[in-house]
Amino acid sequence: MPALPPSVVHRLSALIVGERAVAWLQIDNGLTLTAAGGRLDRYGLAALRRGEPVLEQAFFLEGLLPLEEAPYFVPSMELSGGVAADLHFHIENGCVWLLLLDVTAERDATRRIQQKAYDMTLLQEKEVLLNRRLEAVNAALRATRGELEASRDLARRELERKHLELAEARTLQLALAPPPFRGVVGTSAVTVDVVLEPAKEVGGDLVDHFLIDDDLLVFLLGDVSDKGAGAALMMARTHALFRGIINRPDASALFRAPENAVRLVNRTLSASNASCMFVTLLIAAFDGAANRLTYTRAGHVPPFLRRLDGAVERLAVAGGVPLGLSEDAVYRSASVSLRPGDEVLTVTDGITEAMDPSECQFGEDRVAAVAGGGLPRLLADVRAFEAGGVQSDDIAAVLLQIGNRQASCAAG
Repeated sequence: MPALPPSVVHRLSALIVGERAVAWLQIDNGLTLTAAGGRLDRYGLAALRRGEPVLEQAFFLEGLLPLEEAPYFVPSMELSGGVAADLHFHIENGCVWLLLLDVTAERDATRRIQQKAYDMTLLQEKEVLLNRRLEAVNAALRATRGELEASRDLARRELERKHLELAEARTLQLALAPPPFRGVVGTSAVTVDVVLEPAKEVGGDLVDHFLIDDDLLVFLLGDVSDKGAGAALMMARTHALFRGIINRPDASALFRAPENAVRLVNRTLSASNASCMFVTLLIAAFDGAANRLTYTRAGHVPPFLRRLDGAVERLAVAGGVPLGLSEDAVYRSASVSLRPGDEVLTVTDGITEAMDPSECQFGEDRVAAVAGGGLPRLLADVRAFEAGGVQSDDIAAVLLQIGNRQASCAAG
Protein backbone atom coordinates (compact mmCIF):
# COMPACT_ATOMS: atom_id res chain seq x y z
CA MET A 1 0.00 0.00 0.00
CA PRO A 2 1.53 3.37 -1.00
CA ALA A 3 2.20 5.86 1.77
CA LEU A 4 -0.46 8.55 2.10
CA PRO A 5 0.73 12.11 1.35
CA PRO A 6 1.42 14.21 4.47
CA SER A 7 -1.45 16.63 3.74
CA VAL A 8 -3.90 13.74 3.47
CA VAL A 9 -2.58 12.14 6.68
CA HIS A 10 -3.05 15.45 8.49
CA ARG A 11 -6.59 15.81 7.16
CA LEU A 12 -7.43 12.21 8.06
CA SER A 13 -6.19 12.65 11.64
CA ALA A 14 -8.39 15.73 12.06
CA LEU A 15 -11.49 13.87 10.86
CA ILE A 16 -11.26 10.81 13.10
CA VAL A 17 -13.58 11.21 16.08
CA GLY A 18 -13.90 8.33 18.52
CA GLU A 19 -13.85 5.04 16.62
CA ARG A 20 -15.28 5.94 13.22
CA ALA A 21 -14.50 3.69 10.29
CA VAL A 22 -12.28 5.46 7.77
CA ALA A 23 -11.56 4.29 4.22
CA TRP A 24 -9.70 5.89 1.31
CA LEU A 25 -9.50 5.63 -2.46
CA GLN A 26 -6.80 6.88 -4.86
CA ILE A 27 -8.06 7.76 -8.37
CA ASP A 28 -5.89 8.87 -11.29
CA ASN A 29 -6.70 11.45 -13.98
CA GLY A 30 -8.34 8.77 -16.10
CA LEU A 31 -10.80 8.03 -13.27
CA THR A 32 -9.13 4.67 -12.71
CA LEU A 33 -8.91 3.25 -9.18
CA THR A 34 -5.20 2.96 -8.43
CA ALA A 35 -5.28 2.15 -4.71
CA ALA A 36 -7.68 1.77 -1.79
CA GLY A 37 -7.50 0.98 1.89
CA GLY A 38 -9.03 1.32 5.34
CA ARG A 39 -12.46 -0.03 6.34
CA LEU A 40 -13.71 -0.61 2.81
CA ASP A 41 -16.03 -3.36 4.02
CA ARG A 42 -17.94 -0.83 6.16
CA TYR A 43 -19.02 0.99 3.01
CA GLY A 44 -19.65 -2.06 0.80
CA LEU A 45 -16.44 -1.44 -1.13
CA ALA A 46 -14.45 -4.55 -0.20
CA ALA A 47 -14.70 -5.91 -3.74
CA LEU A 48 -13.15 -2.86 -5.43
CA ARG A 49 -10.78 -3.76 -8.29
CA ARG A 50 -7.60 -1.73 -8.70
CA GLY A 51 -6.70 -0.69 -12.21
CA GLU A 52 -10.36 -0.50 -13.40
CA PRO A 53 -12.67 2.52 -13.83
CA VAL A 54 -13.85 3.69 -10.42
CA LEU A 55 -17.26 4.96 -11.60
CA GLU A 56 -18.21 1.44 -12.69
CA GLN A 57 -17.55 0.17 -9.15
CA ALA A 58 -18.48 3.07 -6.84
CA PHE A 59 -21.73 4.37 -8.32
CA PHE A 60 -22.14 7.01 -5.62
CA LEU A 61 -19.25 8.94 -7.23
CA GLU A 62 -21.29 9.56 -10.39
CA GLY A 63 -21.55 13.34 -10.86
CA LEU A 64 -18.76 14.06 -8.35
CA LEU A 65 -15.88 13.08 -10.66
CA PRO A 66 -13.92 14.41 -12.40
CA LEU A 67 -13.16 16.76 -9.48
CA GLU A 68 -13.34 20.45 -10.36
CA GLU A 69 -11.94 21.85 -7.11
CA ALA A 70 -10.23 20.58 -4.01
CA PRO A 71 -10.53 20.06 -1.19
CA TYR A 72 -14.22 19.18 -1.73
CA PHE A 73 -16.68 17.93 0.87
CA VAL A 74 -19.96 16.01 0.51
CA PRO A 75 -21.68 15.49 3.87
CA SER A 76 -23.73 12.47 4.96
CA MET A 77 -24.05 10.57 1.69
CA GLU A 78 -26.12 7.38 1.88
CA LEU A 79 -24.12 4.30 0.89
CA SER A 80 -24.93 0.60 0.79
CA GLY A 81 -26.10 -1.23 3.89
CA GLY A 82 -27.70 1.86 5.47
CA VAL A 83 -24.32 3.50 6.15
CA ALA A 84 -23.91 7.27 5.85
CA ALA A 85 -20.49 8.79 5.23
CA ASP A 86 -18.89 12.19 4.81
CA LEU A 87 -16.85 12.29 1.59
CA HIS A 88 -13.67 14.39 1.61
CA PHE A 89 -11.90 14.87 -1.74
CA HIS A 90 -8.28 16.04 -2.12
CA ILE A 91 -5.89 16.34 -5.06
CA GLU A 92 -2.26 15.37 -4.58
CA ASN A 93 0.35 14.80 -7.34
CA GLY A 94 -2.32 14.64 -10.02
CA CYS A 95 -4.39 12.01 -8.20
CA VAL A 96 -7.73 12.40 -6.44
CA TRP A 97 -7.77 11.07 -2.88
CA LEU A 98 -11.18 10.29 -1.40
CA LEU A 99 -11.58 9.84 2.36
CA LEU A 100 -14.79 8.26 3.73
CA LEU A 101 -15.75 9.02 7.33
CA ASP A 102 -18.67 7.18 8.96
CA VAL A 103 -21.39 9.60 10.17
CA THR A 104 -24.16 7.04 10.49
CA ALA A 105 -24.63 7.86 14.18
CA GLU A 106 -25.32 11.56 13.49
CA ARG A 107 -27.80 10.71 10.75
CA ASP A 108 -29.54 8.19 13.01
CA ALA A 109 -29.75 10.79 15.80
CA THR A 110 -31.78 13.06 13.52
CA ARG A 111 -34.09 10.18 12.63
CA ARG A 112 -34.50 9.27 16.29
CA ILE A 113 -35.73 12.71 17.28
CA GLN A 114 -38.30 12.56 14.48
CA GLN A 115 -39.46 9.17 15.75
CA LYS A 116 -39.50 10.42 19.34
CA ALA A 117 -41.70 13.37 18.37
CA TYR A 118 -44.10 10.96 16.65
CA ASP A 119 -44.08 8.63 19.65
CA MET A 120 -44.85 11.57 21.95
CA THR A 121 -47.91 12.43 19.88
CA LEU A 122 -49.15 8.86 20.23
CA LEU A 123 -48.40 8.98 23.96
CA GLN A 124 -50.54 12.12 24.35
CA GLU A 125 -53.45 10.35 22.67
CA LYS A 126 -52.94 7.39 24.99
CA GLU A 127 -52.96 9.71 28.00
CA VAL A 128 -56.30 11.22 26.94
CA LEU A 129 -57.77 7.74 26.60
CA LEU A 130 -56.40 6.76 29.99
CA ASN A 131 -57.96 9.81 31.66
CA ARG A 132 -61.37 8.91 30.23
CA ARG A 133 -61.00 5.38 31.55
CA LEU A 134 -60.18 6.71 35.02
CA GLU A 135 -63.28 8.91 34.98
CA ALA A 136 -65.45 5.92 34.10
CA VAL A 137 -63.91 3.82 36.89
CA ASN A 138 -64.44 6.65 39.38
CA ALA A 139 -68.16 6.95 38.49
CA ALA A 140 -68.91 3.21 38.44
CA LEU A 141 -66.73 1.96 41.30
CA ARG A 142 -66.71 4.67 43.96
CA ALA A 143 -66.81 1.98 46.63
CA THR A 144 -63.82 0.15 45.19
CA ARG A 145 -61.12 2.43 46.51
CA GLY A 146 -58.36 -0.06 45.98
CA GLU A 147 -59.05 -0.39 42.26
CA LEU A 148 -59.24 3.38 41.87
CA GLU A 149 -55.94 3.87 43.62
CA ALA A 150 -54.35 1.21 41.42
CA SER A 151 -55.59 3.05 38.33
CA ARG A 152 -54.16 6.30 39.64
CA ASP A 153 -50.84 4.61 40.25
CA LEU A 154 -50.86 3.40 36.66
CA ALA A 155 -51.56 6.92 35.41
CA ARG A 156 -48.73 8.26 37.56
CA ARG A 157 -46.31 5.74 36.12
CA GLU A 158 -47.41 6.62 32.58
CA LEU A 159 -46.81 10.31 33.26
CA GLU A 160 -43.41 9.60 34.76
CA ARG A 161 -42.50 7.59 31.69
CA LYS A 162 -43.72 10.42 29.48
CA HIS A 163 -41.55 12.91 31.34
CA LEU A 164 -38.53 10.65 30.93
CA GLU A 165 -39.16 10.30 27.20
CA LEU A 166 -39.68 14.05 26.84
CA ALA A 167 -36.42 14.68 28.66
CA GLU A 168 -34.65 12.32 26.24
CA ALA A 169 -36.31 14.04 23.28
CA ARG A 170 -35.16 17.43 24.62
CA THR A 171 -31.57 16.16 24.79
CA LEU A 172 -31.77 14.93 21.20
CA GLN A 173 -33.32 18.17 19.99
CA LEU A 174 -30.70 20.35 21.66
CA ALA A 175 -28.03 18.13 20.07
CA LEU A 176 -29.26 19.35 16.65
CA ALA A 177 -28.11 22.89 17.46
CA PRO A 178 -24.65 23.29 15.92
CA PRO A 179 -21.60 24.32 17.94
CA PRO A 180 -20.11 27.82 17.54
CA PHE A 181 -18.11 28.48 14.37
CA ARG A 182 -14.71 30.16 14.38
CA GLY A 183 -12.90 30.25 11.06
CA VAL A 184 -12.17 31.92 7.76
CA VAL A 185 -14.80 32.11 5.02
CA GLY A 186 -13.39 33.37 1.74
CA THR A 187 -11.31 36.39 2.77
CA SER A 188 -13.10 37.10 6.05
CA ALA A 189 -12.65 35.82 9.58
CA VAL A 190 -16.13 34.79 10.76
CA THR A 191 -17.64 33.88 14.13
CA VAL A 192 -21.10 32.32 14.54
CA ASP A 193 -22.70 31.79 17.96
CA VAL A 194 -26.12 30.22 18.55
CA VAL A 195 -28.55 29.69 21.42
CA LEU A 196 -31.58 27.37 21.61
CA GLU A 197 -33.79 27.13 24.72
CA PRO A 198 -37.21 25.42 24.32
CA ALA A 199 -39.92 26.71 26.67
CA LYS A 200 -41.18 23.16 27.28
CA GLU A 201 -39.39 19.82 27.16
CA VAL A 202 -39.24 20.14 23.37
CA GLY A 203 -40.00 23.11 21.18
CA GLY A 204 -40.49 24.45 17.69
CA ASP A 205 -37.51 26.76 17.20
CA LEU A 206 -34.71 25.64 14.89
CA VAL A 207 -31.21 26.99 14.40
CA ASP A 208 -28.42 25.81 12.11
CA HIS A 209 -25.34 26.93 10.19
CA PHE A 210 -23.05 25.19 7.71
CA LEU A 211 -20.40 25.84 5.07
CA ILE A 212 -20.94 25.44 1.34
CA ASP A 213 -17.65 25.40 -0.59
CA ASP A 214 -14.91 27.43 1.13
CA ASP A 215 -16.42 30.88 0.71
CA LEU A 216 -20.10 30.54 1.62
CA LEU A 217 -21.46 30.26 5.17
CA VAL A 218 -25.20 29.68 5.52
CA PHE A 219 -27.18 30.18 8.71
CA LEU A 220 -30.90 29.87 9.36
CA LEU A 221 -33.31 30.50 12.21
CA GLY A 222 -36.91 29.33 12.28
CA ASP A 223 -39.95 29.39 14.54
CA VAL A 224 -42.83 26.91 14.23
CA SER A 225 -46.28 28.34 14.93
CA ASP A 226 -46.96 26.02 17.87
CA LYS A 227 -45.22 24.44 20.84
CA GLY A 228 -44.67 20.94 22.20
CA ALA A 229 -44.37 17.63 20.38
CA GLY A 230 -46.15 18.68 17.18
CA ALA A 231 -43.97 21.75 16.79
CA ALA A 232 -40.86 19.67 17.51
CA LEU A 233 -41.80 17.27 14.73
CA MET A 234 -42.37 20.16 12.30
CA MET A 235 -39.05 21.67 13.38
CA ALA A 236 -37.19 18.41 12.82
CA ARG A 237 -38.74 17.99 9.40
CA THR A 238 -37.86 21.53 8.32
CA HIS A 239 -34.31 21.10 9.61
CA ALA A 240 -33.94 17.79 7.74
CA LEU A 241 -35.24 19.30 4.48
CA PHE A 242 -32.68 22.11 4.51
CA ARG A 243 -29.91 19.70 5.45
CA GLY A 244 -30.99 17.42 2.61
CA ILE A 245 -30.38 20.20 0.07
CA ILE A 246 -26.68 20.22 1.03
CA ASN A 247 -26.29 16.82 -0.65
CA ARG A 248 -27.58 18.06 -4.02
CA PRO A 249 -25.04 18.76 -6.80
CA ASP A 250 -26.54 22.25 -7.19
CA ALA A 251 -26.44 23.01 -3.45
CA SER A 252 -24.00 25.90 -3.90
CA ALA A 253 -26.21 27.64 -6.46
CA LEU A 254 -29.35 27.08 -4.36
CA PHE A 255 -27.89 28.56 -1.20
CA ARG A 256 -26.16 31.46 -2.96
CA ALA A 257 -29.68 32.52 -3.98
CA PRO A 258 -31.40 31.33 -0.75
CA GLU A 259 -34.90 32.10 -2.02
CA ASN A 260 -34.50 29.01 -4.22
CA ALA A 261 -33.72 26.76 -1.24
CA VAL A 262 -36.65 28.28 0.67
CA ARG A 263 -38.98 27.64 -2.27
CA LEU A 264 -38.04 23.94 -2.39
CA VAL A 265 -38.56 23.43 1.35
CA ASN A 266 -41.83 25.38 1.38
CA ARG A 267 -43.25 23.31 -1.46
CA THR A 268 -42.63 20.07 0.46
CA LEU A 269 -43.96 21.41 3.78
CA SER A 270 -47.10 22.89 2.18
CA ALA A 271 -47.92 19.72 0.23
CA SER A 272 -48.36 17.60 3.37
CA ASN A 273 -49.36 19.97 6.15
CA ALA A 274 -52.54 18.53 7.60
CA SER A 275 -51.82 20.21 10.95
CA CYS A 276 -51.83 23.65 9.27
CA MET A 277 -48.67 24.62 11.14
CA PHE A 278 -46.34 27.14 9.54
CA VAL A 279 -42.72 28.16 10.03
CA THR A 280 -41.35 31.69 10.04
CA LEU A 281 -37.78 31.60 8.79
CA LEU A 282 -34.72 33.72 8.20
CA ILE A 283 -32.01 32.17 6.00
CA ALA A 284 -28.84 34.06 5.09
CA ALA A 285 -25.76 33.19 3.07
CA PHE A 286 -22.51 35.08 3.70
CA ASP A 287 -20.19 35.15 0.68
CA GLY A 288 -16.75 35.57 2.27
CA ALA A 289 -15.11 36.31 -1.07
CA ALA A 290 -17.43 39.24 -1.83
CA ASN A 291 -18.11 40.17 1.84
CA ARG A 292 -21.83 40.13 1.06
CA LEU A 293 -24.81 38.72 2.97
CA THR A 294 -27.80 37.53 0.93
CA TYR A 295 -30.91 36.74 2.95
CA THR A 296 -34.53 35.64 2.59
CA ARG A 297 -37.05 36.53 5.29
CA ALA A 298 -40.13 34.30 5.30
CA GLY A 299 -42.37 36.11 7.76
CA HIS A 300 -39.63 36.23 10.39
CA VAL A 301 -38.49 39.00 12.74
CA PRO A 302 -36.10 41.25 10.73
CA PRO A 303 -32.44 40.71 11.73
CA PHE A 304 -30.42 43.43 13.43
CA LEU A 305 -27.27 44.63 11.59
CA ARG A 306 -24.87 46.44 13.90
CA ARG A 307 -22.08 48.30 12.16
CA LEU A 308 -18.60 48.80 13.61
CA ASP A 309 -19.49 52.38 14.62
CA GLY A 310 -22.46 51.14 16.69
CA ALA A 311 -25.22 52.10 14.24
CA VAL A 312 -28.00 49.48 14.08
CA GLU A 313 -29.93 48.74 10.88
CA ARG A 314 -32.84 46.37 10.30
CA LEU A 315 -32.75 43.88 7.43
CA ALA A 316 -36.48 44.25 6.89
CA VAL A 317 -36.90 43.48 3.18
CA ALA A 318 -39.92 41.17 2.87
CA GLY A 319 -38.94 37.83 1.36
CA GLY A 320 -42.30 36.04 1.43
CA VAL A 321 -44.89 34.32 3.61
CA PRO A 322 -44.02 31.72 6.30
CA LEU A 323 -43.27 28.20 5.12
CA GLY A 324 -46.10 25.66 4.92
CA LEU A 325 -48.94 28.02 3.94
CA SER A 326 -48.91 27.82 0.15
CA GLU A 327 -47.11 25.58 -2.35
CA ASP A 328 -47.07 28.44 -4.88
CA ALA A 329 -45.58 31.05 -2.55
CA VAL A 330 -42.99 33.34 -4.16
CA TYR A 331 -39.83 34.30 -2.28
CA ARG A 332 -37.24 37.02 -2.86
CA SER A 333 -33.79 37.72 -1.48
CA ALA A 334 -31.99 40.92 -0.59
CA SER A 335 -28.28 41.58 -0.10
CA VAL A 336 -26.15 43.82 2.07
CA SER A 337 -22.39 44.38 2.19
CA LEU A 338 -20.59 43.57 5.45
CA ARG A 339 -17.28 44.93 6.71
CA PRO A 340 -14.91 43.85 9.48
CA GLY A 341 -16.50 44.64 12.82
CA ASP A 342 -20.10 44.27 11.58
CA GLU A 343 -22.51 41.91 13.37
CA VAL A 344 -25.82 40.37 12.31
CA LEU A 345 -28.15 39.26 15.12
CA THR A 346 -31.22 37.15 14.33
CA VAL A 347 -33.74 36.17 17.04
CA THR A 348 -37.09 34.44 17.39
CA ASP A 349 -40.11 36.08 19.01
CA GLY A 350 -39.40 34.19 22.23
CA ILE A 351 -36.94 37.05 22.86
CA THR A 352 -38.87 40.02 21.47
CA GLU A 353 -42.14 38.87 23.11
CA ALA A 354 -40.68 37.91 26.51
CA MET A 355 -42.83 39.57 29.20
CA ASP A 356 -42.18 41.22 32.53
CA PRO A 357 -44.57 40.72 35.52
CA SER A 358 -46.84 43.49 34.16
CA GLU A 359 -47.05 41.65 30.78
CA CYS A 360 -45.04 44.28 28.88
CA GLN A 361 -42.95 42.78 26.08
CA PHE A 362 -39.17 42.98 25.83
CA GLY A 363 -39.56 44.36 22.32
CA GLU A 364 -37.28 44.89 19.34
CA ASP A 365 -35.95 48.24 20.61
CA ARG A 366 -34.40 46.55 23.65
CA VAL A 367 -32.82 43.91 21.40
CA ALA A 368 -31.34 46.68 19.23
CA ALA A 369 -30.05 48.47 22.34
CA VAL A 370 -27.99 45.46 23.49
CA ALA A 371 -26.88 44.38 19.99
CA GLY A 372 -23.10 44.14 20.06
CA GLY A 373 -22.99 42.77 23.59
CA GLY A 374 -23.07 39.12 22.54
CA LEU A 375 -25.67 36.40 23.14
CA PRO A 376 -24.88 35.87 26.86
CA ARG A 377 -25.64 39.53 27.57
CA LEU A 378 -28.83 39.43 25.48
CA LEU A 379 -30.12 36.37 27.37
CA ALA A 380 -29.16 37.88 30.72
CA ASP A 381 -31.13 41.06 29.88
CA VAL A 382 -34.17 38.99 28.86
CA ARG A 383 -34.05 36.99 32.12
CA ALA A 384 -33.69 40.17 34.16
CA PHE A 385 -36.66 41.67 32.30
CA GLU A 386 -38.80 38.60 33.04
CA ALA A 387 -37.92 39.01 36.74
CA GLY A 388 -38.21 35.31 37.51
CA GLY A 389 -41.32 34.71 35.41
CA VAL A 390 -41.86 31.46 33.52
CA GLN A 391 -40.46 31.38 29.99
CA SER A 392 -43.56 31.52 27.77
CA ASP A 393 -42.05 30.74 24.37
CA ASP A 394 -39.07 28.99 22.79
CA ILE A 395 -35.93 31.12 22.50
CA ALA A 396 -33.38 30.92 19.70
CA ALA A 397 -30.81 33.32 18.27
CA VAL A 398 -27.89 33.41 15.83
CA LEU A 399 -25.08 35.97 15.98
CA LEU A 400 -22.79 36.40 12.95
CA GLN A 401 -19.64 38.49 13.50
CA ILE A 402 -17.27 39.58 10.73
CA GLY A 403 -13.60 40.02 11.65
CA ASN A 404 -10.39 40.81 9.87
CA ARG A 405 -8.62 37.80 8.37
CA GLN A 406 -5.15 39.31 8.76
CA ALA A 407 -5.80 40.17 12.39
CA SER A 408 -7.18 36.71 12.98
CA CYS A 409 -4.11 35.06 11.46
CA ALA A 410 -1.75 37.27 13.48
CA ALA A 411 -3.55 36.43 16.69
CA GLY A 412 -3.31 32.73 15.89
